[in-house]
Amino acid sequence: MNKTTPSMLSRVAENLYWMARYLERAENSARLLDVYVNRTLEIAPGAALRDARLRRLLRSLDLPDPDRIDSDQLVHSLTFDAAYEGSILFNLSIARDNAHHVREQLSSEMWLQINSLYLDVRRKDKVAVWADEPHEFYMHVKEGAHLFQGITDATMNHNQGWHFIQIGRYMERLISLLTFLRAQVVEHIDGTRTSDQPSEGYFELVALLKSVSAFEAFCKVYNPEMQPSWIAEFLLFNAEFPRSARFCIDTLFGSFGALADSTMRPKSLRVNRLAGRLQSTFSFDEIDEVIRQGVTDYLYGIKHQAIQIHDSLFDAYISYSVEAALG
Repeated sequence: MNKTTPSMLSRVAENLYWMARYLERAENSARLLDVYVNRTLEIAPGAALRDARLRRLLRSLDLPDPDRIDSDQLVHSLTFDAAYEGSILFNLSIARDNAHHVREQLSSEMWLQINSLYLDVRRKDKVAVWADEPHEFYMHVKEGAHLFQGITDATMNHNQGWHFIQIGRYMERLISLLTFLRAQVVEHIDGTRTSDQPSEGYFELVALLKSVSAFEAFCKVYNPEMQPSWIAEFLLFNAEFPRSARFCIDTLFGSFGALADSTMRPKSLRVNRLAGRLQSTFSFDEIDEVIRQGVTDYLYGIKHQAIQIHDSLFDAYISYSVEAALG
């Protein structure tokens, strides 16, 4: 049986990992922008309500808050500006570049999909998108990313490379969710956030769930009379919803175990231990305890652990020393 050399494995693994992360990041941006645009099209540019929502959007995407906001220009940049770090086109470009470096590892269908999605977005007539229906454009980006994920699962061997794609996808999803919860949900829980309009509290919570494609899944589990704490509980601890924090770490833990098996490494690797510890946190923590502790501090702690897992993954499989490789 042919084996991939450690140096080749690390190069391929890194490209596959970042390809998946940046594609997930593009899909996340499209979801958040879609909800923002649909909720604010009727509000005049420069209005305080529109600017407040845009600032929350930027915090949800972990992007800096500008001193002066031109909402239309900023949304356009977040969508189409290839030089704007964090834009949909920027993220798709990085994802495609990483895919191109390891094209021989991908199925032809995978390459065709990610290349076509990037080219479609780059060639779009920006004026026409805004004049017609921006919702259709954002839907195209989201569906294109989902299609790539489905093609990957259906056409690629579920080997080491596939697991690095899984790890990249769910690591990005976990970190993006934690950032979103800090920016959009914490204020609803601790009472410091008031509705943008007196009658809109319910619709704000609906928009929060739609921003993470969770509205219908949430309603199948909870009473439609929504509470912010229920939303936080669902998005953090639900084991069955594929965008929850617990689902993400369960998937990561499974892929780390599979990598250890396939590379004949011990499951006592630091990355496996850190992922197991975080999995235990999500398995046993409860939302009432989190609220008493402080939701913001809790989310920062989880994100810190996720970053440690990322660093340990690179130490174990990607940027390890020559001595470790030979040993």
